[in-house]
Amino acid sequence: LRLFDGKAELARDQMQKFLRGTGSAPSDFVNRGWCFENNKVFYLTPPLDIARGWQGRHRKGMTSDSDQAMFLIGACFEGSGINANETLNDPNFKPHPALSALLTWQRAHGATNQIRNAAAIASSLYRTWESKHQTPESKQRTLFFTEEDE
Repeated sequence: LRLFDGKAELARDQMQKFLRGTGSAPSDFVNRGWCFENNKVFYLTPPLDIARGWQGRHRKGMTSDSDQAMFLIGACFEGSGINANETLNDPNFKPHPALSALLTWQRAHGATNQIRNAAAIASSLYRTWESKHQTPESKQRTLFFTEEDE
């Protein structure tokens, strides 16, 4: 995720340097559809393209934290025609535990203003949805008793 911190493109040699020793290769990101290469430069796949790629498909297969975040961000682009709330309320959609943190990160570090603005909207929608759909199992356990537990 930090590869494209505040930018939409990265030279191939920089990408390879960043990934050295991680066990990941640039092709892993390309195969997942998160970026593409053209003339020795890797470009971040626009969130709107990712969201449109998921239109008409079951959300059950959307298990990756990055896919979920980019879908919601893409759905929140102005004029996308995709209803993010519809996906959040889909019974087949199971949000990844890191989804909220990724949306918050994209709000501050997205490659473009458009991505950052859409991430802010997506983050707000997700927090609202999450507050209404929290189950006892999804609430974080605390190590120490609170006043409510006594």
